[in-house]
Amino acid sequence: MNGNINRKKQEKKELSEYPCPEQNDLETVGVLLSDEIEHYAKKYRMIEPFNHDNLRPARYELTVGTEYAIGGETKKLYDEPGKNEIRIPSFEVVIIKTNERINLPRFIVARWNIRVKWAYEGLLWVGGPQVDPGWVGHLSCPIYNLSDKEVTLRFGEQIAVMDFVKTTPFKKEKCLEFPRPPKRVIFDDYNPEKLKSALYTEARKRIDTIEDKVNRFGSRLDTSVGIILLAITVLVTALAIFVSSGQEVSVTLPWWTYLSVGFSIIAVAIAIFTKTRSKDALLGDVAGRIKTLECFIKIIAIAIMALIVTIILIRLGKI
Repeated sequence: MNGNINRKKQEKKELSEYPCPEQNDLETVGVLLSDEIEHYAKKYRMIEPFNHDNLRPARYELTVGTEYAIGGETKKLYDEPGKNEIRIPSFEVVIIKTNERINLPRFIVARWNIRVKWAYEGLLWVGGPQVDPGWVGHLSCPIYNLSDKEVTLRFGEQIAVMDFVKTTPFKKEKCLEFPRPPKRVIFDDYNPEKLKSALYTEARKRIDTIEDKVNRFGSRLDTSVGIILLAITVLVTALAIFVSSGQEVSVTLPWWTYLSVGFSIIAVAIAIFTKTRSKDALLGDVAGRIKTLECFIKIIAIAIMALIVTIILIRLGKI
């Protein structure tokens, strides 16, 4: 809390040092082209820091700053690998602070919006498009990811475009003045952690419910495999007893005993393995396990059919 108070005092102090011109020194009207944007940026600190590479014919491109909020948490970005990315999941909302401070003269209004590039990535800009004359400070705005894929933004990346328009002449004591510095000067003043995407939250709940159901189905599937194998073992044992009846035990016992024991060991081992595996079952594993089970059942069915035919032929004395 004390840290925020100190930051707020420091920010107000720095913002109070920005000049606020009231008269149009170039005496031009309309949308500012690149030359006048650069003129006001350098002379009156209208954009700070100012990067000539972000200047366009009639606009300036703003970049991602050091603070953002997502999922109810406020986080920091740093200009270093591993700490310079914002990953925005589908249907999630993120609030981003611009890296630049904007300092508007009393006779210039600014309008801003998301870059077309990001709009085609599925990002939706929901902030106020106009910045009033006299505003000074960083800008913040929520952005929704309406696409079906995760979108990544990086520190210093160009995120928004801003153009500037000159107003009618400013008249002292007749025109309303935007307060300087504004009431909210730091990112935390907007309580960004309170904004969460209801769509993302609801979708996450439904996905968790589906995953839970699928995992429980996977557990039952694994248990069924163990039961099937145990049933096969019982069948083989019964057939062994059937064949061995009427024959010398010394001849039939070793072969059928080993076969029955072998099936039993395999059945128990697979049952234990699948039971352990089911605890870590994920949504994507179930489809794979079903395909594996289909192949496994086909192989077992062929083997059992061959085994039954063999046993019958042995019983009839054909082998």
